[in-house]
Amino acid sequence: MRILHYFLGFPPYRTGGLTKFAYDLMCSQVESGNEVVAVWPGKINFFINKDKIKLKKRKNIKGIQNYEIINPLPISLDEGIIDIDKYTKSNSERAYLEFFDKIKPDSIHIHTLMGLHKEFVKAAKLRNIKTIYTTHDYFGICPKVTLYRFGEVCNNDFGCKECVRCNYSALSMKKIILMQSPLYRKLKNSKIVKILRKKHRKSFLKEELPEFKEDEKDIIAKQKKYQELRQYYIDILENIDIIHFNSKLSKEIYSKYVNVKDFKIIPITHKDIIDNRNIEHIANNDKIRFTFLASTKPYKGIYLIKKVLDELYTENKYDFELNVFGDLTDPSPYMNINKDGFKKEELPEIFSKTDILLAPSIWYETFGFTVLEALSYGVPVIVSDNVGAKDIVGKGGIIVKHNDLNDLRKEIENLSKEKINSLKDKIKKEIKIKEWNEFCSEIEGLYKE
Repeated sequence: MRILHYFLGFPPYRTGGLTKFAYDLMCSQVESGNEVVAVWPGKINFFINKDKIKLKKRKNIKGIQNYEIINPLPISLDEGIIDIDKYTKSNSERAYLEFFDKIKPDSIHIHTLMGLHKEFVKAAKLRNIKTIYTTHDYFGICPKVTLYRFGEVCNNDFGCKECVRCNYSALSMKKIILMQSPLYRKLKNSKIVKILRKKHRKSFLKEELPEFKEDEKDIIAKQKKYQELRQYYIDILENIDIIHFNSKLSKEIYSKYVNVKDFKIIPITHKDIIDNRNIEHIANNDKIRFTFLASTKPYKGIYLIKKVLDELYTENKYDFELNVFGDLTDPSPYMNINKDGFKKEELPEIFSKTDILLAPSIWYETFGFTVLEALSYGVPVIVSDNVGAKDIVGKGGIIVKHNDLNDLRKEIENLSKEKINSLKDKIKKEIKIKEWNEFCSEIEGLYKE
């Protein structure tokens, strides 16, 4: 097959679960004998040919044909959107039609809507090329990707009215153009840029309501713009042939906004997931060892965990420790902090010293790889009902209400070594660990369906 993938770009320029998933999938498809083409949103010309779309051939990567889109729509990541007209700018589908005529893909697999012109999908329809979209996040529905604002899940934005406040501090277009430039790709991982990014993200993740000085008339005008922005992406989604939902949760959330015509729910995995349930666990009869592997962003639930464990620690309920892989400004005495995160090679050791993984995300997490990784090592999990990976937990874990201190505390208080060992036995006996080759076959089935 000839498969075209649209994603954010190759590592190390782009990182995160979406990038890893798409890159792993493309590499495996090449190894299986498919012809694979990657297309990603690149630089935006500031002065010359600033509206002309061009698909520029770049050096192949691991057998993947590599094309950069010059003058895509802007990439906001999770920073929000303020210059709305720049994100809904119409363009000719001619460049995409010519590209599809040249490449002749059998299927187009879209991993993000960021940077994507509506004309890209329109051109695919004109050429009768099947399109598939995998739901990695909520961009298109939510300009800030997460459907999470000021410490709470965004269940009601009042017809995009709350988007005005939520996106108030979004990056300027000049900064976004800089971040899509070839220069930034080279400097992104330099020491000084890393420091600046870390400082910015620390401020960005604060949950206090921002200062907001808008009169009602301006708010209503901007509200309408955000409604138009959402509709732009809904139109794209409703013209994609099949949506691959990575969990029942992502299907439920998308269906509130989008008229989903054809879909398949297939829990995802990645190339490094294998069945490690027979790994030897290092016993510790004294402490219950909790591990939190996700990033320390508030919506991942780290501060919820901290509140509960701080209470139990103060009350001397029982002895425990929490391993955290990320930076926290106010760690507690029972925490082992690993500021630099972790490498995949370290997972066997991490899980051999873990009794239970905590993943009580507050936001609607479309899946959650850390849950799958824990189960693959035979480690039980406590997840919130807002984690898509709850679909695969079965009897190998505990599901709690999201953002509910009392529910999380109750389940943690009820833990014992005996209960944890019982959960481990159920993981070994009752849970199936889907490995990468099986998942790739499922995706290939979507292309051929």
